Amino acid sequence: MGNNDLAKRFTENYYATKNEVSKELKISVIDGVWDKILSYRSLFYQYLNIKGIDKNQLRICLCPTVSSKGVNIESKMNRLLNEYLKLDRINGDQKYYEQSNLIKCLQNIGAKKNLVSDEETVKGIIHGSRSVSELANYLDALLLVKKNYENEIDIDYLADLFSAVTGNPELTYFYRDSDNEDINSSAVISRRYNSAPHQIIEQMMEGLFNFINRFKLNGLYKALITYYYVEFVKPFKNYNDEIAVLLAKTVIAKETVGEFAIYMPFESLINENSNEVNKLFNEVQATSDLTYFLSFALDSTDRMVERMLDSLAEYNTQIIKNDFYQLDEEKAEEPVEEIVKEEAPVIQEQPQVKQPEPQPQIVKEVIREIIREVPVPTPAKEVEEKKEAVKPEPIKDEPRGLAVSYIPPEIDEKTALRLERHLLELDVRLKKGQAYFYARHCTLGMYYTIEQYRRAVKCVYETARTSMDKLAEFGYYEKKQIGKKFVYTPVERK
Repeated sequence: MGNNDLAKRFTENYYATKNEVSKELKISVIDGVWDKILSYRSLFYQYLNIKGIDKNQLRICLCPTVSSKGVNIESKMNRLLNEYLKLDRINGDQKYYEQSNLIKCLQNIGAKKNLVSDEETVKGIIHGSRSVSELANYLDALLLVKKNYENEIDIDYLADLFSAVTGNPELTYFYRDSDNEDINSSAVISRRYNSAPHQIIEQMMEGLFNFINRFKLNGLYKALITYYYVEFVKPFKNYNDEIAVLLAKTVIAKETVGEFAIYMPFESLINENSNEVNKLFNEVQATSDLTYFLSFALDSTDRMVERMLDSLAEYNTQIIKNDFYQLDEEKAEEPVEEIVKEEAPVIQEQPQVKQPEPQPQIVKEVIREIIREVPVPTPAKEVEEKKEAVKPEPIKDEPRGLAVSYIPPEIDEKTALRLERHLLELDVRLKKGQAYFYARHCTLGMYYTIEQYRRAVKCVYETARTSMDKLAEFGYYEKKQIGKKFVYTPVERK
């Protein structure tokens, strides 16, 4: 087999290290073959704007195999998002699926830290219990990501995450100010660091923020590289695993699937084979080639997304059963009380006697796991008679009107459809989703967000951002920054 074939084989079939190539070929000196492999890989290198401890610029090899992995996984993630959005939120289906996945997220954290994380305990935490404070704090941090992922990722955002994870609203410490003596955290072995020296942590983290916010790269790759970088630098004395996952989820939310990212159990990464991960970290450090870890992390993510798709398919066919919404067996079997109307006996005409007011009868109505009492309506005729007989007492604090002096203008759906069709015929640059959104969000003085577009059109975040920027470019909106958030306000058009 020629060297070119070997170069392709050990890059495309699997991304092999030099030692792995040597073992595979059973040759101790492979400098010539390895040079060919590196030459082939260099055709696909993309250099990143972050550096290792040795100041060398990190890079990834976007060869066809690695590129196709990323594309396939993002396609699956988008399919997963679309199926999730189809779930009924009103009857609780969507909420159930969210909570099922939050359980997996918290259980992964619990397994890593040897915390009590059985399903019942975790369910209690999701419903407000703080029986396991570290898991409750991590849930708070996930909800913070959901709320603030659109903001720029910087040291302030990182401080908010760290505060939530530690359960400490007033931070008294932040980046670690020393290097642990533990060989697993900061020792140098054959010029290999297991964490960054504390003196350069701030500099390296600033480089990471710049990479996240400025560097153009596939969102999934960027998220996994962010995870690697935090795990490698280890900027804190504790909670580095949690921060690495939370920042990765923030990037996924910002770049790909929006707030749904918090329900994706990327936490499974921290429970992968630690020996294998350490070996990959050392290889990245030796070569500045992040592809070794990226390829591994893509495979792990692919398995995670496949599991989510499988569980959603089972849920949609009602194979999966979860006691979040199961009826209590005894209550489910309890028959609904029936109201039996008895025939009134025939009696002779008697002088009219004032009858006591009819009391509403009660019937039990079973809705999922809630049993509530619902009054049976009183017949209309009796209601009318009652109204004439009794005058209602005046209510002291009865409503006196709205707090605002005007009702905001709202376009009806028929008019919106006409405007949408008109826009598509008038401006060939517009896509259907852009015309659909603008026709329903064109009130002067109002401010609209990328997240509103994503929800309205049911697309991924990156598509929503690009679409809103295009609408601003075409003169339909003016893009403004309020604080750290971008908003879009309609421009008056003649």
